[in-house]
Formats: sequence, C-alpha cells, structure tokens
Amino acid sequence: MESMELKSRVLVIGALGYIGKYITIASVKLGHPTLVLLPRFRSPDPVQDEIIQSFERQGVTLFKGDIYNHSRLVKAIHAVDVVISADGEDPTRTIAAIKEVDSLGLWLIHVGRFILVGVPIDVDMTHAALQPSEMKLQRWREIRRFVEQSGVPYTFVVFHILAGRCFGRSNSQQSRFSLPLKIPLCGTGNTKVAFSVEKDVGMYTILAADDSRTWDKTLYIRPPGNVISLDELVSLWESKTRRSVSSLRRNYISERDLLQHYQEAQPQEKKALASLHSAFIRGDQTNFRIDTSVGVETSQLYPNWNYTTMNEYLNRFL
Repeated sequence: MESMELKSRVLVIGALGYIGKYITIASVKLGHPTLVLLPRFRSPDPVQDEIIQSFERQGVTLFKGDIYNHSRLVKAIHAVDVVISADGEDPTRTIAAIKEVDSLGLWLIHVGRFILVGVPIDVDMTHAALQPSEMKLQRWREIRRFVEQSGVPYTFVVFHILAGRCFGRSNSQQSRFSLPLKIPLCGTGNTKVAFSVEKDVGMYTILAADDSRTWDKTLYIRPPGNVISLDELVSLWESKTRRSVSSLRRNYISERDLLQHYQEAQPQEKKALASLHSAFIRGDQTNFRIDTSVGVETSQLYPNWNYTTMNEYLNRFL
C-alpha cells in the first residue's frame, strides 16, 4: 500500500458545500493529508456542524479562514500541494494566493495543482440558446481563461448532472411504482444526458489530484453507464418494479411549452428552465466528442473504479 508520505497534501475550499463534502471524504479515504478551509469550527446549522465533527473524527485538519481573508488563505495554501475549489465561487482570489506562495518560493509547481470543481457542463463546448444561461457560461469561460493564463497547473472537473439533485432522497412518501424523478421529461425524452453520483465525483476528483494525465485538462465525469435519456430511465424503473412497458404515466413538456413557460417565468425560475433546455432538449452535455488533447474521461483513466451506474442507483428507491 502506498505510504501517506507519497500522497499529495490536499486543501478543499468549500468542504461544507453539496459536492465539497464528498471530495473531502474521498481525499481522506485515499490517504491524503487533508485540510479544509472553514470560516468557523462550529456552525449554528446542525447539519453543517455534524459534517464538521465528522471531518474531525476522520482526521481532517480544520483551518480557520475563507477566500476573502488573503493572509489566512495564503497560509493554508502554503501547507498543501493541491488546492481544490469546490465552492462554486470565482476562484480569482485563490489563484492570486497560489501565485503569491509561488513568488515566495513556497509553491512546488511540479507537484502543485489547482482543481476547479463546480460547473456541470463544459462551458467551452456549450452556447446556451437562452439567457441567463449564456451570460453565466460566458462568465465561466472568462474564469477558465484566467486560470489557464495564470501559469498554475490546473484541472477543470465537469461532473454533469448530479443524481442526488434529480431524484428524491427517500421513497418514504413515494409510491413504489412512481419514479422519484424531480424533473419532467423534456422534449421527446430521448436526448442523452450524463448523470454522476456524488460520491463518484469526490473519488474521481481525488484520483486526479496526483495524476499527471489530467494536468492542464478538463476532466469529464461521463462514464458510459450513466449516459442515458430520461425515457430510458423510466423504462429501467418499469423493469425494476415489474411494470409493463410504458405503464407509468410519462409527463412530457415540449420545447415549445418550455420556451413559453420561460417567457412568463420569474428570473430565478428562468435559470432552471434554461438549464433544462440546454441539457434535456439541446443535449449540450453529450453532443460532442471529447478532444483528447485538452480533455480526459474518468472511466477511461480509472477503469478499476466501480462507479455507480444509474441502473444501480435506482435500486435505492425500491
């Protein structure tokens, strides 16, 4: 077994966030000395406080600070080899702190890396048909260019659709025969999308931390078993519940109806509808081939990691 001394030291920014906690857990599980940046060591939110305590029990080092406290951020980065930003915020402050450590001769550039997690699509391969999605995509393109031009080795992680966000967390209030899907069947229901299970996102991110094959590239979490249409998901559920084909009521929303709803929606709802249109009607997640000169796919890099397929994921709702 590889010794802990050979593992990179990892800093997770945004460890209390939805995906950040999975990255932190995976880091510890794979034997990386792991540090998390926290504004406080106890939270008034009982859920977050339990996460913090679980980090402590697992041996995670808690470091007080945030991205707005530059001196504390620099000190935290000084203590690690890999910085993972999982808070979904603009990383320009973090990059500035990394470069300051580098200028002091403290950043081991041949080991060090910045990993940016938090965008579910490849913003350079997508041009949304609806606002405000295109404005958000353009902002993330600018962030990518900033990171690329910083001189800091980087990896962009694209995790696509998180399964936990699309499915109910419990079947306690679900009919055994009702697919616990939170989104409607958009368009024809046949557009392929890519799902990721949260724990797999955490594991793949950490596997990439010491992998030179992912340096200065986009890491796509798009395993073939999870590239699937919504109609195929419904059919999977029918087979698991032993219902006849097309026995479940399939509620489709046409592109025309979605666009009409979009025009009448409030700003916050417009964001959600624009995302649905991009993924489930336009197929922006899967309608391109990965350019291997700038991108890598996780299941090809790590074939020995048994990721959770959507077929397996649905079993938890039976």
